[in-house]
Amino acid sequence: MHRGELLLVFFVLTVTSASKDCISRPQVHAMEGEPFYLKFCETSSPVYKNETATIRWFKHDAFHQRVELNTESSSRITFNGYDLEFWPVELEDKGTYSSQVRNDNQSWTLTVIQRKEHSCFSEKLVTNKKVEVKKALKVTCENPNYSELINHTSLYKNCKEVINPPMIQKDAEFGDAGYYSCVFSVLHNGKQYNITKTTNITVIQGNSKITPAILGRKFETVEVELGKDVALNCTALLNENDMFYWNFLSNNSDPNVHEDVNKTAWTFEGKLHAYKILRIGNITEKYLSVLYNCTVANEEATDTKSFRLVRKEMVDIPGHVFRRGIFVAVFISVAVVCGVILCVIYKVDLVLFYRRLVERDETLTGNILK
Repeated sequence: MHRGELLLVFFVLTVTSASKDCISRPQVHAMEGEPFYLKFCETSSPVYKNETATIRWFKHDAFHQRVELNTESSSRITFNGYDLEFWPVELEDKGTYSSQVRNDNQSWTLTVIQRKEHSCFSEKLVTNKKVEVKKALKVTCENPNYSELINHTSLYKNCKEVINPPMIQKDAEFGDAGYYSCVFSVLHNGKQYNITKTTNITVIQGNSKITPAILGRKFETVEVELGKDVALNCTALLNENDMFYWNFLSNNSDPNVHEDVNKTAWTFEGKLHAYKILRIGNITEKYLSVLYNCTVANEEATDTKSFRLVRKEMVDIPGHVFRRGIFVAVFISVAVVCGVILCVIYKVDLVLFYRRLVERDETLTGNILK
């Protein structure tokens, strides 16, 4: 091969490698069965700007020893400039990788996520994005790292294909919320691969604040048993930065009383729906008749709901059980009385029957003895 051809090949490899973004984060995730790459990030030192610097790649074994990778390590793993490419990445590729250029080292821990059979994406690889209602919503499918190899792009919403071109540009509505997956078809060495990028778009109310409010009744009595546990659930509609807390009279911190972490979710109307649980364990008399207040507040409004614990009353026997017991008792009594009456009426017959039975037994005994 002539020198000019060598320079041309080297230039192509350099440009192809440069088209990919280097990966500086130490923890990386990849989807099983999709193309993936690791790229060494060059330092700002001029000595490492030398294009002829040799890069070495290693994978750490179970004993944390570095094992150098080469072209014979795997038919799926290739070297392209400063890139270590997987065509595709598989579950067995998980582990720690490192690269070395002269005295400069970089390492990554690769986690390969198993593909779900009935889902077009994995939630561990989802990017979250919030868009205000009536503001510009733009979903574009771009992948500059593989742009020279992509031959087809599809867009899916909640794993259903969007018929329009792989792009959405409109004013956001609450119904636009969902998981948008861009699927890039890539051709490499005569084989077709898919690369998936998913964004979870949440449409929110925007800057207009709502008045925070506790849902349900403002006062609730909860029956409890002494020695048992109880969980008080308070639910509210609020803004993202509103205060939401429990408040009750207590001289000191009580290990039997604690709050769970807030659980929140955006409703279809773009409101923040949250609930907070107060757990009280090993209930004694001191926890009764105390007001447990749940409050949501901001600088404009406050709303509170109160809970009070009362001892659970002994429950009477249910009516249907009582009636069934009475019926059984009456039936047995009537059966006994009828039996007694029949014995009185047929007393003589019963005696004669008993005598005949006894005589028959004695006759049988006598024959046996003879």
